[in-house]
Amino acid sequence: MISVIDLVGAGDVPPPPRTAEPDPLREPDALREAQLLDCRVSPSDSTIALLFELRTAPRFDEGNAALLVVRGLRSFGWDAGTGPGPSTAMTVLSGVPGRLDDLVRAEFSFHPETRLEVLGERACFYVLDVEGAGGVPAGHSEGETEHGRGLPPSWESPCTVLQASGAG
Repeated sequence: MISVIDLVGAGDVPPPPRTAEPDPLREPDALREAQLLDCRVSPSDSTIALLFELRTAPRFDEGNAALLVVRGLRSFGWDAGTGPGPSTAMTVLSGVPGRLDDLVRAEFSFHPETRLEVLGERACFYVLDVEGAGGVPAGHSEGETEHGRGLPPSWESPCTVLQASGAG
């Protein structure tokens, strides 16, 4: 089993059983209501990685986390306006995939009042089953089961890639 962070540095990951469905690299708003947990930028590798909580995203039937990795990063912009509070969930309101010339482009709007735009040579999207994440994310009681909430997905979490897609 690999960890989430291993996927960020991986050049080629063995293909998962299925292509990502829905696919945020091709479909607008595929990640609607997912929560952005963290992002990491590596200037030396020209890479940005976005880690999402999927248990709040109604369009995904499987997986509890997702990872979007943009390699060959050309630019990224983060506009938080007045800025969220210290423990505010960053919920995806909209996501727009696209291309700019020969580059992959992704734009996201979050609640509260935050925007993110990334532009790079290629992108990979992974739907993950993160061990220990449980069935209900913190702060949500609807549908809670006897398995408890578990921990939120993190970079060090062991995971299995369930679905994946690529662009670029």
